[in-house]
Amino acid sequence: MKRYRISYKQEFNGEILQDSYVRTVRSEWELQKAVSALYSDSHVFSVTCEELEGDLE
Repeated sequence: MKRYRISYKQEFNGEILQDSYVRTVRSEWELQKAVSALYSDSHVFSVTCEELEGDLE
């Protein structure tokens, strides 16, 4: 398993909001599912993923 910091930006009421969270995933598919879930919100326009140091067992 690997840990990623998932960051996203969204526009809401004329303001750009930015947030991030850490997620542990088992596979690339699971990571892409998390990204797709964010993009399903019509306000989200940018999502980035950064792998954090050290795999988890």
